[in-house]
Amino acid sequence: MLLSEQIVTFSEAAKALPKLNGKRPHPSTLWRWARKGCRGVKLEVRRLGGRFVTSMEALERFSKELGEVELPDRPAPPPKLPTNRQRLKSIERAKKNLEAVGI
Repeated sequence: MLLSEQIVTFSEAAKALPKLNGKRPHPSTLWRWARKGCRGVKLEVRRLGGRFVTSMEALERFSKELGEVELPDRPAPPPKLPTNRQRLKSIERAKKNLEAVGI
């Protein structure tokens, strides 16, 4: 299936991908996607001669599969600690309450 598609080297594929945060992915990133995958999805590659290649269509399938991967729920953020000002107000309120009851 890969050989009937538009074959590109990792360098060519990296140049064709859009910039994210002002930078394009490095060709080694595509190799990592092929070998280890990303969120359980691997980029399809073939070896032609002494080089590994992929296809623009394989990149499209890889991207589509990544978009369908369920992301784990994020844990709740830690509770906010009171500011010094809030803490001092709370101490003053407690002192007034204690004085009001005679302690």
